[in-house]
Amino acid sequence: MPCHENNINQIIRIICYMRLSTLFISLSAVFCAEALDMNNLYIVGPAATDGVWTPDLPEEMVSIGYGTFIWDGCLGEGEFKFLNRLGDYSSSLVAENENQPVYSDNIYTLVDNSSGQNRYDFKFWNPEAGQCRIIVNMASDPMTLSFRRPAVQMVGSAVRGWGSPSLNIPVFADDEGAVEWTGLLQAGEIKFLSGNGWSPCYNAPFYNEAFTDGYHSMVYNANGEDDHKFIVPRTGRYTLRFNLHEPSVTVTSHPGPSLEGKFTAPAGRYVVAADRNGRQLHFGAVPSRLFVGSLDGDVAELPASTAGSGVFSGKVYLEEDNYYKLYADEACSDRYCFSPNTDVDISAGATCNVAPMHGYSYTVGSTGYYDLTADFSGAAPKVSATPIVSGADETVADSNVKVSVSGRNITVVGEYDNIVVSDLCGRVVSTAPTTAVLPGIYVVAVDFKTFKIVVR
Repeated sequence: MPCHENNINQIIRIICYMRLSTLFISLSAVFCAEALDMNNLYIVGPAATDGVWTPDLPEEMVSIGYGTFIWDGCLGEGEFKFLNRLGDYSSSLVAENENQPVYSDNIYTLVDNSSGQNRYDFKFWNPEAGQCRIIVNMASDPMTLSFRRPAVQMVGSAVRGWGSPSLNIPVFADDEGAVEWTGLLQAGEIKFLSGNGWSPCYNAPFYNEAFTDGYHSMVYNANGEDDHKFIVPRTGRYTLRFNLHEPSVTVTSHPGPSLEGKFTAPAGRYVVAADRNGRQLHFGAVPSRLFVGSLDGDVAELPASTAGSGVFSGKVYLEEDNYYKLYADEACSDRYCFSPNTDVDISAGATCNVAPMHGYSYTVGSTGYYDLTADFSGAAPKVSATPIVSGADETVADSNVKVSVSGRNITVVGEYDNIVVSDLCGRVVSTAPTTAVLPGIYVVAVDFKTFKIVVR
């Protein structure tokens, strides 16, 4: 009897061990599957990545909430699926059916086939290349993919040009079916494509109908005849609301920002520069005095031509490897500085790149004396530096051209196409490489370079 009980106990222990082992193996399989990352999702496959499978260079979707992602773009014909981790096929999210076709305004189930799931690797199939919107909800159960094509596609010179139907801005319906778009339109022509080609489309009922604020009827044009365009009257920000059942579009223009009352300053003339990248405006009064400051600390004043004229000019020694800015005070304070938004060689010609800010610098092509002029009298300020040859046997060189004065002869040597020697009144004296002149001041134009010459 004791022997029989021992056998029974041994059998029970074996059964319990087998059950525990099975439970351990099952739990291990569950915990090997890596949890989904609700912050990242990528589209991969020939339809999304130029006809090839490139897990390291997929299309990244934009997160719009916990586990929810959106992607707007041009999807080619072919297969695609999703990756939860960049470059990792073992993090795949796939279709429920093999070669699952996607059609506009439909929702599809998305299956987790990441590591440890051991499920099928079914792909989605896009049957028609073109613009689309894909929204994935990973937080829902089951996970879903929403696929939508544009309700209309805006084309024309007011948008991205007439080069191709693909140069469009797509407009998608929202979940309630409303079709609305807000953005920047240029002054020019516009119409609305119904598909991926030039026709069918929605166009204006009349030739060159002004695309002004308010309600506009549209004509559904299936054959390309009477292809009238709307004319956007001015560049600006617009909201367009479409009713494709009528069809019609309602236009609302948005006024640009007003600076009225935003700034106060004494009466006078000011230089205003707009920094488009930094979204800043720089204001500075037209100076009554002007100084040239160099990187190494030298300062020289530019005399005013006449008091209050806004034109400053003088003979200044400038060095090729130095950097210069203009200042409204002798202390060269950054608060009273005029400079360009990138380094500019002012010996190559006049520049209007002049802003009231401490930015980049002005340079010259060679070391020597220059007639430096800063002109604030016009609609836009200009700065230029003209090389000066001040006497006999002195030369001024610029790249492959050398201008020299010997006695009363002006000589040009080097590689060039055209020469014009003029007096200060603009009268042409000569077009020859060597010119005998009377004492005076002359301007020598060699191709696109200008030299100011003093002959004594």
